[in-house]
Amino acid sequence: MLFDALYTNGLFRTQNSRRPLAHSLGVHDGRIVSLDDELPATFFRNVHDLHGATVIPGFNDAHCHLSYVGQALLQADLRPAVCRTMAELLSAVERACIAAPPGAWVQGSGYDQNYLGNQHPTAEELDAVSHGHPVWLMHNSRHMGVANTAAFERAGYPGRRNVRAPSGGAVPADTEGRAVGLLQETARALVMDAIPGPSMQDVADMVGAGSAALLSLGITSITEPGIGAPQHIGHSMSDIAGYQAARDAGRLAVRATVMPYLTTLHGLGDELEDPNGKNDIPRLGLDLGIRTGFGDERLRLGPAKVLSDGSLIGRSAFMCCNYQADAEEGVENRGLLQFPAEDLRQRILGAHSAGWQVAAHAIGDAALDVVMDIFEEAQQLYPRPDARHRVEHVNVASDQQIQRLAALGLIPVPQGRFVNELGDGAARALGPERMRLSYRIKSLLEAGIEIPASTDAPVVSADPLLNIHDLVNRRTSSGADFNPEERLTVAEAVRAYTVGSAYAAHEDHYKGALTHGMLADFVALSDDLYKVPTEAIRDVRVTATVLGGEPVTGNL
Repeated sequence: MLFDALYTNGLFRTQNSRRPLAHSLGVHDGRIVSLDDELPATFFRNVHDLHGATVIPGFNDAHCHLSYVGQALLQADLRPAVCRTMAELLSAVERACIAAPPGAWVQGSGYDQNYLGNQHPTAEELDAVSHGHPVWLMHNSRHMGVANTAAFERAGYPGRRNVRAPSGGAVPADTEGRAVGLLQETARALVMDAIPGPSMQDVADMVGAGSAALLSLGITSITEPGIGAPQHIGHSMSDIAGYQAARDAGRLAVRATVMPYLTTLHGLGDELEDPNGKNDIPRLGLDLGIRTGFGDERLRLGPAKVLSDGSLIGRSAFMCCNYQADAEEGVENRGLLQFPAEDLRQRILGAHSAGWQVAAHAIGDAALDVVMDIFEEAQQLYPRPDARHRVEHVNVASDQQIQRLAALGLIPVPQGRFVNELGDGAARALGPERMRLSYRIKSLLEAGIEIPASTDAPVVSADPLLNIHDLVNRRTSSGADFNPEERLTVAEAVRAYTVGSAYAAHEDHYKGALTHGMLADFVALSDDLYKVPTEAIRDVRVTATVLGGEPVTGNL
């Protein structure tokens, strides 16, 4: 009997502290069976010469909207890198409208008002280029969007009148009471509910396109934070079926851990008495009691995801005090919670008590306090020592809050790439004093937290090497240093992208490091990340990707 493959003549940076370096790696049945000279080359069916390349474990993006990455590839691309001015954005929308079938919805995504003179497109501007089509444009944060008049009419609001914001949302209006086009947070559903929902095959196509794009960047694993609740996040109530269809067709190119949105969970038929004398807590789950961990190494259920607040650059994240940019214009704005605090409490306690890992989106510091209070109560009422509950983003946090995250055993999930692509907008929103509390990552490590790495793509680029570049360099797109004391070393950034991301998903027992028994997922690089000048990290490229021991990109 021969083993499957030997990869030799490489510099394997294993992320295993007991054996940090190796020069060859043997694989059988998708797992690592040998390092260095433990087994001779003659024991292997195939031998691949890496020609001295540096190799690290496959990148694992702990917060990546894979299906939305795919969707963006199938819609009008409005990212700042493509549409640098409002005129370019409107031209892109017009081209999409001209190409669309008569009467069809036209959608685009990725615009950022911070690159458009701090202005969102308006319904009237979109009317002028829409050629009669209903148009919906999703902001790059995915916490807001803009609709034209035809879209409002399809949604039952002729003339954009009488558009009332639901709880947790906002609908800016002009002096005559007409919606200007922008819909924030839960108000997005006012128009999005009128857009024909994607079919299972549509979702499968998004998953296929998105995972192929991510694999080309050396990403071998992702966690998609939120599916199944199109009123909040997700494409349809059958999103998992779309993932399964993509897998069955051989189009799920990466390992995917998916987070059902918390509103998709329902009562399991029993309630727990609330010791605090409030409402009894219904245990929450999916049908048959399925919960976090169900699935296999290719596709599995991760945490239940919930949004507690909004976005920083959209100034809807829930803060302890007003956004400075709004205060300078005489506007009081602290952002908002997407659910009443007691509703959020009931949902998180119900999921925790039923055995779910929970991932709560909290960008603002006031939202962070709300979710930490709930997680602390959950562990007091129903102790689970290794729950590994997560707080997604943690974009604004004080020293005291970071220490509390560590004390509670919570896992913050930051995004280094935000510094470059969103940092200038964050600085304007917060002002110089509050900016010092923003996008803190080194401080999380120094508090003793095992942090993952993530991008929140397609909010920003999914490229892990750009993300590592920004974790290490921390400069905005304008070239300004952004809290340079929060810079990571290359070693810390790579560990976050591998070991840390696996730990955050309860997957560190089989992925994240290149050692015996672990999945043989790894990437070869054009240069040694650990040795190139830090300003050149973004120029390093993935030259080959191996998934389960099989070469899937590059030439080996």
